[in-house]
Amino acid sequence: MKILNRTVPAGLAVIMIMSAAMPVSAEKSSQKEEVIYIMTDAEGSVDGVYAVNIFGSGDITDYGKYDSLKMLNTSDKITTNEDKITFSTTAEKAYMEGTLTDTEIPWTVSIRYFIDGKELTAEEIAGKSGSLEIKFDVSRNEKCSGSFYENYALQAAFTLDTDICSNIKAEGATTANVGSDKQISYTILPNKGINASITADVKNFEMAAVSINGVKMNLDIDVDSSELTGKVTELNDGIEKIDDGAKAVSDGSSQLKDGGSSLKNGSAQLTDGAKSLDSGIAKLSSGIFSMQSGLNQLNAQSATLTNGSAQVKSALAQIQSALNSVSADTENLKKLTVASGEIKAAVSNLKSGAQQLKGSLGYAQYKAAMGENGLDIDALSAGNNQAISALNAQIDQLNETISQLENIPGYEEQIYQLQEQVSQLSEIVRLLTGNNAAIAGTEQYLNALSEGADDLCAGLERLETSYAEFDISIGIFADSLSSMLVNVSALSDGVNMLSEQYDTLDGGIIDYTSGVDKIVQGYSQLTGGVSDLAEGSKSLVDGSENLDGGISDLYDGIIEMCDGTDELSDGTGELKDQTSGMDTEIENKIDDVISSMQGSDEETVSFVSENNTNVESVQFVIKTEAIEIPEIETEEIQEEKLNFWQKLLRLFGLY
Repeated sequence: MKILNRTVPAGLAVIMIMSAAMPVSAEKSSQKEEVIYIMTDAEGSVDGVYAVNIFGSGDITDYGKYDSLKMLNTSDKITTNEDKITFSTTAEKAYMEGTLTDTEIPWTVSIRYFIDGKELTAEEIAGKSGSLEIKFDVSRNEKCSGSFYENYALQAAFTLDTDICSNIKAEGATTANVGSDKQISYTILPNKGINASITADVKNFEMAAVSINGVKMNLDIDVDSSELTGKVTELNDGIEKIDDGAKAVSDGSSQLKDGGSSLKNGSAQLTDGAKSLDSGIAKLSSGIFSMQSGLNQLNAQSATLTNGSAQVKSALAQIQSALNSVSADTENLKKLTVASGEIKAAVSNLKSGAQQLKGSLGYAQYKAAMGENGLDIDALSAGNNQAISALNAQIDQLNETISQLENIPGYEEQIYQLQEQVSQLSEIVRLLTGNNAAIAGTEQYLNALSEGADDLCAGLERLETSYAEFDISIGIFADSLSSMLVNVSALSDGVNMLSEQYDTLDGGIIDYTSGVDKIVQGYSQLTGGVSDLAEGSKSLVDGSENLDGGISDLYDGIIEMCDGTDELSDGTGELKDQTSGMDTEIENKIDDVISSMQGSDEETVSFVSENNTNVESVQFVIKTEAIEIPEIETEEIQEEKLNFWQKLLRLFGLY
């Protein structure tokens, strides 16, 4: 077993700013240096605090409350009066050691030990084997007054014997080989604590004392942050330009929203007109089919009319009676021609409306309309691309700054803020890319609508031509029916005459039935045309509804884009506000970080007593107990004194 030597310094002490007030008549203290020795147990609890005061030669005056005092390198007599201490020495350097009581040190030190995850005391862990973890924690002791915690840096050193410790790991520490030992060192900056962990695989664990030294930190560090703040200023300028562009995009999208609303209203009116046209055509078709049915019935009666002469008189009487009841009324025929003329005018108006719609649906017309309202779509798209490039460059610069700061401790908050800026700028790039995609989608959609409008105008052109011919047929048909009604009256007279002269009537009946057959055949063509017209009207209604639905979707998309550009404008405005003055803030942060690392250049103050005003330096030395396997005490066997005869008998085994 390797024996670990417990090293105890010649003089030990701890620091504390005493609460006693300096007497008005106090003498000026002598110049000195203070070394404060702090002894703790293996877990960091303070056992004793000692001060070693180092003076030059001459008459010495010092202050402090001690339980005991002694000179270490001279035999000079020490005189005390409450907290005032005086002596005279001829030594070039005189060392005086004092024991302090009830003294709070600036740091709270905690060392905890675990084997295989189970926490053990320092006494329990000695000689244990397994997976070791040492948790080392240093924090501010709120009970200690003064600025030592803010101004003093600590150097903590753990020593592990590699003969009993292997697989040693200590994140954040500096490790060095010292013979067969592994020395693990931690540097704790002023105003900073530490929470560290050391792990190892151990066998029969022992550990030398932990040493912690504290000295005043006063570094002269000059950091040129002009390049970084210059980049941040460039970033602020870029964000301001992005904000201006986002506002322009928002204004343009509002104008696009207004134009989309007008387009949506026009589409709804077109759909309503197509539905009205379809309803009128349906009514016309119904009337024509009803008339066709009547003519078919009339044609069927013609065969009956020409049947056997045996029932001629009875049939003639019936015909005469029926014909006498017929009245020649042309009012409905006038309504038919008027309705047909209105439908013709509606079709013409529909064609004109479709042509006007065609003239305003193309992407070129859309760009021209936006241009008249102050928004250049091409310039907007190009501006978006420039902004995306600029933002990507800024993101690269920020990422480069982050990668540089990641290697410097204490910049976590700045790194987090820069990462947040990278995330925000990436979101802006995504929005600008989406805006360009929306512009391209609008172009494709409007061009598709323009092509559909071309087909619609061509269909309405054919519809207008066909219906003009149909309207002419309606007029001819109405004239024919008017003439037919007059002929029916004449026929009635003829039938009356036929009753007297059958032979003449028989020839007239043959002529009549032949004429009715021709009318039925001609009217069949008319009903076929009306059926085609009804089907075309249905297609027109479906097409107008699809067009209206597409325009509604387009308008909804415009609304979403408008909302998105408003959010983009609000976001860039907020980003601009939040990043305003960021260069100054970063510079101040850098100054704060450097200041925290530098410590303070204020005058060194005594840890022992505030009445000691002539202190050149104060140094702290903290030493823990070592962890050692207790030695097994063996009882010493005293050799029995034998005389000559007893020795002789024992030789032969008889004593």
